[in-house]
Amino acid sequence: MFMLATLLLGAPAASVAEPPLRLDDRIVDNVGALSAGDIERIRPEFDELYDEQRIRLWVVYTDTFMDFDGQTWTDATSAISGFGDNDVLLAVAVTDRQYFLNLPNSMTAVSSSEERAILRDDIEPALSEDLWADAAIGAANGLARAAAPSTSSPVPVLIVLGGIAGFIAFLVVRSKRRAARTHARNVASLDNIDLTDRTALAQVPASALDTKSKAMLVETDDAIRTSGEELARARDEFGDSSVSQFTQALTNAKRALGRAFEIRQRLDDAIPETPPQRHQMLVDLVATCATADRELDAQVEAFDAKRDLLISAPERLDSLTQDVVAVTVRIPEAEGALESLRAQFAPSVLGAIEKNPALAKDHVTLAEESISEARRALNRGDSANVIASLRAAEAAVSQARELVEGVAHAEIDIRSAITRLPEAMTDLEKDIERARQLANAGGPELNAVRAAAEEALMKARDARESNPLGSLHHIVEADAALDELLARAQEASEREQHARRTLANDLSAADAHITAARDFISTRRGAIGAEPRTRLSEAERHAGYARHIAHSDPVTALEHARAAVKLAQQALSYARSEVSSWESQQRTNFANVGQTGGGPGSMTNVVVGGMLGGILMDAMRSGSGSRHRSSGFGTTRSGSTGGFSTGRSSSARRSSNVRSRSFGGPRSSGRRGGGGRF
Repeated sequence: MFMLATLLLGAPAASVAEPPLRLDDRIVDNVGALSAGDIERIRPEFDELYDEQRIRLWVVYTDTFMDFDGQTWTDATSAISGFGDNDVLLAVAVTDRQYFLNLPNSMTAVSSSEERAILRDDIEPALSEDLWADAAIGAANGLARAAAPSTSSPVPVLIVLGGIAGFIAFLVVRSKRRAARTHARNVASLDNIDLTDRTALAQVPASALDTKSKAMLVETDDAIRTSGEELARARDEFGDSSVSQFTQALTNAKRALGRAFEIRQRLDDAIPETPPQRHQMLVDLVATCATADRELDAQVEAFDAKRDLLISAPERLDSLTQDVVAVTVRIPEAEGALESLRAQFAPSVLGAIEKNPALAKDHVTLAEESISEARRALNRGDSANVIASLRAAEAAVSQARELVEGVAHAEIDIRSAITRLPEAMTDLEKDIERARQLANAGGPELNAVRAAAEEALMKARDARESNPLGSLHHIVEADAALDELLARAQEASEREQHARRTLANDLSAADAHITAARDFISTRRGAIGAEPRTRLSEAERHAGYARHIAHSDPVTALEHARAAVKLAQQALSYARSEVSSWESQQRTNFANVGQTGGGPGSMTNVVVGGMLGGILMDAMRSGSGSRHRSSGFGTTRSGSTGGFSTGRSSSARRSSNVRSRSFGGPRSSGRRGGGGRF
């Protein structure tokens, strides 16, 4: 997470779109909004607030929040800056005319109603008049007022406020704005209940559960993927037997997430459910994701004790440096393999891996920068940033290695398709001939499908050299359509024999598509939502079940294998579309930050690549501080530590509450706030 600040602090200060940043002063003006006199007015108010209420107020004036919403921008800045339970951040985007006041959830001295009053009465009026210093002073005064001990009973005030709120709610009951607020409130209410409690979840509207479930699927999938990477590193260090309890926890979490993805797929398919059925399925989905979260979080402290990064930081940094060298050597090999594939096959065959070597280079750069920052932090005794930078380096090296191996995986799958294609084509020819023999029994429908299969066979023959994977797909798809109708006209024994012959080809095609989708999503998960992940999980489930029953029920296994092919294709297609949209948006956002228009190694590409791979996006989602962890495995939900591993010694744990995200479940940032336009 700290690496995000390291990469971005060199950005120009004035009139430049600025991403979240590390704050080293409690008054930061990057757009020239304040005069020297304004700063002299603000600082005593901030000091008085801290002296009397122990609240540290920070203010930053920036040009724009870029494409982030105010809470995401301030959550990330709070995380990068290492804010804790007493730190409050007011961020003002002068050009965008937006602002956000970001508080820790643990600051109970300031209630939600008092928070809204500060926004309404102390901050917004000043901002609307471009009185930038007055807004900061107003925030300080409002926080001091809210945190001061109360001398009167709040009950009458609450009664009046409740009456007003009820009257307003009545007036806007039919409006879209009220519906949106109600929905947001219902979603937010889920943060205050045990998400494994199905009885409590049943009281929440289906629309809120639907929104929450999609976010949880992404968060839990990310946590499990990162936990797997973290566990692999621990297994290399200590051996399989020493990490068996974490392996079991991860296995249980994966199993629970698989059930959740299965429910999501059923909700998204073309078969409608009744409202009660849909509501119950959403309850099960949320509870199942929460169960996966709990499986991981139960092992957090044990994993921390097992893998203490701080104690062995120098040795780990040396080892990581060697890993960087090793993966750097492999990048030219991947580039050469990709060039060789480009010379032999159509561009459409290589779409999922064409950017892998360039992304791997960006990740290597990120790893090198993280290692350097970890060494600097180690020298100055900054344990929190040693851990954060170590984890960023480990994640970057791991993903760089995956990206390089993704090229090799694609080449293997293409070669496998070339090997299997002749047999698959021969099998389809036999099915076409059988369809001719059964033309009278099958009628016009069978004849039409047979004609389509003949066309697919012709296309496969034409493209077998340039696009063997695509050709195998066309064969498998045509054979599946033909089989469905042939099955009505042939004996069950013939169907089984045919299924046994074709199952190997279909499973091979499923494996190739699943591998491509898995590699793509894993190394670009920062930009990919719930739908592609759901399709991939379902593809893996269908393929696994097909293998499980291949000998006992080849006909059913063949159906599942073909479903796996279709779902994996959808997963990759949806994922590529989401990544393309995300990259276009982020390149625009970062166009004026650091080096612009650079090649694969430019700083902008490194930042965007780190966010795309989830390395830096984890930091921006989860943050740091006493209730949230920095980059690595999992985030934290308010009031909980969650996830596996900070990797610090016991003394460091006593002296610092900063957690570094590693093995564990998904949690939110542990901060709250409000804002808007002015």
